[in-house]
Amino acid sequence: MDTVLAISACGPRLEVALRRAPGATPSMVALAGPTPRSDLVLAAVDLLLRGAGLTPGDLQALVVTRGPGSFTGVRVALATVQGIAMGAAVPAHGFGSLLAQAARSEVAPVLAVQPARRGEVYAQPFERVEGVLHPGAAPITLPLLALADSALPVVAPAGLELPPAVPLAPVRCSTAEALLDLAASLPACDGTTVVPLYVDPPPAVPPAPEA
Repeated sequence: MDTVLAISACGPRLEVALRRAPGATPSMVALAGPTPRSDLVLAAVDLLLRGAGLTPGDLQALVVTRGPGSFTGVRVALATVQGIAMGAAVPAHGFGSLLAQAARSEVAPVLAVQPARRGEVYAQPFERVEGVLHPGAAPITLPLLALADSALPVVAPAGLELPPAVPLAPVRCSTAEALLDLAASLPACDGTTVVPLYVDPPPAVPPAPEA
């Protein structure tokens, strides 16, 4: 897969990145602030594609974070990718946001975290086996302050304010760029992964359709 677009919207900022060829430096748009709206995600995608002289149909793959993280951010990113994939007939793949955080660092093992409800984070340890990241345990929810006692270096998304005593792992790239690297290791995209990955139940569940 040469031309790949990545969208990360699970953390404190929206990141959209475009890579034209394996190993090439990607173009990226990052927007910090309130929960990303669908129009902002589409505007960022359009900016990158127009800057590269491409259309959605020129993409060879779409990759996206699927959670855990911001409930609204997860839904907006997945809906955007699903819409582009369907409209332009582009294959898509979803990655867990904690895996994407772990992929930002070459250190292992690490504790990857994502913001959860107020004062809490989702956390999951990862280790590398022959260069491939593997989870050391299932994701859990922790108080943000508990990260100061972590035995593993922490990888957190840009914009997440951490207590000063938290041990940090060095990172080499943004979350969206890490998604592009993960995409490069895929034998093929799996469209069934473009669905939300929740640790906690969503705050609202749509009513079931009437029989």
